[in-house]
Amino acid sequence: MDTQKANEQAVSVESPIKAQVELARCAQPAWSAFTIRARLQVVRRFRGLLPSRAEEWCRVAREELGKEEAVTLSGDILPLAEACKFLGRRAQSILAPRRVARSDTPWMFFGSRATVEKIPRGVVGVIGTWNYPFFLSGVQILQALVAGNGVVFKPSEVAPRCSALLAALLQEAGLPPGIFQMVSHQREFGPALVAGGIDHVVFTGSLPVGRMVAGAAAERLVTSTLELSGCDPLIALEDAEPALVARSAWFGAVINQGQTCVATRRVLASHALLEKVEAQLVPLVNGVHPFRLVRPSEGEKAIALAREAVSQGARWVGGEPAGLNGDDGCPPLVLAGVRPEMRIAREALFAPVLCLMGASNDEQLIALEESCPFCLGASVFSARLERARHVADRLRSPNVSINEVVIPLGHPSTPIVARGDSGWGSTQGAEGLLEMTLPRVIFQAAPGPLAFRPHLEMVPRAGEKSPDMTGLLRAMLVSGHDNSWTRRLSAGLSMPGKAWKWWKGRT
Repeated sequence: MDTQKANEQAVSVESPIKAQVELARCAQPAWSAFTIRARLQVVRRFRGLLPSRAEEWCRVAREELGKEEAVTLSGDILPLAEACKFLGRRAQSILAPRRVARSDTPWMFFGSRATVEKIPRGVVGVIGTWNYPFFLSGVQILQALVAGNGVVFKPSEVAPRCSALLAALLQEAGLPPGIFQMVSHQREFGPALVAGGIDHVVFTGSLPVGRMVAGAAAERLVTSTLELSGCDPLIALEDAEPALVARSAWFGAVINQGQTCVATRRVLASHALLEKVEAQLVPLVNGVHPFRLVRPSEGEKAIALAREAVSQGARWVGGEPAGLNGDDGCPPLVLAGVRPEMRIAREALFAPVLCLMGASNDEQLIALEESCPFCLGASVFSARLERARHVADRLRSPNVSINEVVIPLGHPSTPIVARGDSGWGSTQGAEGLLEMTLPRVIFQAAPGPLAFRPHLEMVPRAGEKSPDMTGLLRAMLVSGHDNSWTRRLSAGLSMPGKAWKWWKGRT
C-alpha cells in the first residue's frame, strides 16, 4: 500500500510539472525569435521596478527568513539590480554570433565561412535556494530568459513568499504568457522537475540534494549547473593586519546568521599571527546572542561538531559560549586549534562557525586549503598584493578574493564558479549567461564550382578510378606544419606540380 501511495504521489506531482514544462516549451520558440534587445526590455523594466518593491521584499524576507533589512538590501536586492544592469549593457555582445576569421580558416576550406552562434538550450529548470532568494534565483532566471530559454522555477520550500514576490515582478515586467512557469515549492517537486522534460537544470543548495539532482539529470542526459555548499578558507599571510583579518573573518562567518554558501569557515595562518587574530576576535565574539536560524537542525549539527572538535583538542575562542543547548538558536562557534581531520573543518555548515587553523609555512597553508573536499571560495590577506596574488594562483578555489570576503561574489560581471564537492558550472557574469546557451556552428561553402572541394574526388565512383591525393596531402601537411622551414618551403614549392598531377588524374 505504501508503495502504491508513493507511486500515486509521484504521478500527481509529475503530471502538472510536465504540463508546465510543455507550456514553457510552446512559448519558447516565439520568445527566442525576439531580438536580444527586445528580451532585455523585460530586464530593464524589472530593474526599474525593484526600488519601489524593496520595502515589501525586505519585510517579507524578515518575516519568512529572519533577514535584517540591511542584509536583504545589500545581499539580495542591490546585487540583483546590478546584475540586471550588467545584462542590459553586455548581453548583446556576449550572445552575438562569432564569425570565424579568415586567418583562422585552413586553406582547404577556401571559399567557405564559418559562424558560431549561441542558441538557447530550450527549457531551463531553476531549483531555487532560500538564503538569498531574490539575488541567486533572480539572476539565474533572468540569464536563462535573456538567452532565449523558457524557464520553470521551483522555489525553495523555505521561502515560498519571497519566491512569489520575485515571480510576480517578473510577470509585471512584461514577460509573454507561458515563457515563465513557477511550480509548487514543496520538496517533491524538485526531483519531478528534473524528470519533467527540461533541457537544463540549475540547482543551488546542499551537497546531498545536489548529488541527487546530478544523478537524475545524468540519467536523462540533461545538463546541469550545480552551486552547492562551501567551507571557505581565509588565508592570512604573515604580513596581514590582525585586526583586519579578525573583522573580515567574523563578518564572513556570521553575515546572514552564517547562512551563506561562501561564508568564511576557516582562518589559515601562522601560529604567531593566529594568536594576534584570536585576541582581536575575543571582543567580537563575547556577548553576542545566539542566532535564530531558518533551519534549527543546522545549528544543532554545528554545535555537535564543535563539541566533538573540542573533545579532540580544539578550544573555544573567548570561552565556551552560552546557549549551547540550542534552545535559543545557535551561538557563534569560534574555535582555535582546529586540525584538518576534524569534521567541523571538512563539512558544509549553515551556521555561524569559524575555525582557526595554524601552519608553519606557505606549503602548509596550501595543504590546509586543499584538505577540505569543498571548493567554492577563498580569501588571501596580505599587505603585499603581489605576494597575495602568488599564493592565490596556487589555490584550487575558483573564486578567490584578496583582502576581502564574501561580497566579491556579488560582482555582476564575474561568475560564481563551483568545483569539487561544491558543484560545477557557473552562474552570474558572462560565463553564467553562456551557461544558458549551446554553441551552434553554421558552415557555409560557396555554391557550385566556386568552392574548393577536392575531397569529393577521394571516394570511388562506378567505372572510374579515383585520383591519388596522397602526394598532395603530404605536401600540405609538411608545408603547413613542419618544424623545419626548409622542408616547409620545399613542400610548398612542390605543391603546384602535385596539384597538377592530381588534377590530370581526375580528368
